[in-house]
Amino acid sequence: MNESTAMKFSTSINFLFREVPFLDRFQAAADAGFSGVEIQLLEADADACAARAKAADIPVVLLNVDMGDLLQGGPGLSGVPGQEERFLEAVKKAVAAANAMEASYIHLGPSKVPEGVSRADCKRVFLQNLKAIQASGVMETSAAKLLIEPMNTVDMPDALFSDFAEVAGFIQSDFLGFVGLQFDIYHVCKNGLDASVVFGAHAGLIEHVQFSDVPSRGEPGTGTLGFESIFAALVEQGYTGWFGAEYFPQKPSLETLGWLKKFKQVVPENA
Repeated sequence: MNESTAMKFSTSINFLFREVPFLDRFQAAADAGFSGVEIQLLEADADACAARAKAADIPVVLLNVDMGDLLQGGPGLSGVPGQEERFLEAVKKAVAAANAMEASYIHLGPSKVPEGVSRADCKRVFLQNLKAIQASGVMETSAAKLLIEPMNTVDMPDALFSDFAEVAGFIQSDFLGFVGLQFDIYHVCKNGLDASVVFGAHAGLIEHVQFSDVPSRGEPGTGTLGFESIFAALVEQGYTGWFGAEYFPQKPSLETLGWLKKFKQVVPENA
């Protein structure tokens, strides 16, 4: 196996390093060998997070927009009729936090189709929300890029978006350059698809990659996915961005990082 392009690994500090307080996870991630961190849920003040990231000399790669009640089983915000103003305010707060932390990406967050509401209405609201963000000018104050991440229909059967082709279609039609795709290997494979094929079809729009193993969203090696071949395929197709570890550790976080030692330095040219 020959050496090729070095890979950049970030980690979610909401998923990993929960053994320590939130603000201590920046240093914990750096000490463990990660080159960046991601924040799905802001559990501390943005300025405090920025200070801890700077002290640990580790960049904040990605920040999520607040998802409302999604994690409590509700429909969320991003494509939910009646939540338009609340969602725009959540985006503005996320942009301010991303600016404070100099984050590269802002994930708009998934939503579900509420009972009694049509998917068509939810999609219409989502697209109107994107246009409202554009019209607000809030992104003109930020160097971060907005991202949309299709979900899997096993864990979230009522997800508004699970089809990469659909999301890529409306980005290319109306939001090219304004919004990019977030590609989660777990969600793609959980949908029963080939990660390398889906990635190849939309590589030009994909800005950020995340991963965990299937079926239980654990660390690499706890499931069925061959990460050596998947990582190699993405890099061979031209991906040079971050690979974000977003998994539920099956044991203490530091004990789950054998894959990081294996892949951090190089990526194989051939699977």
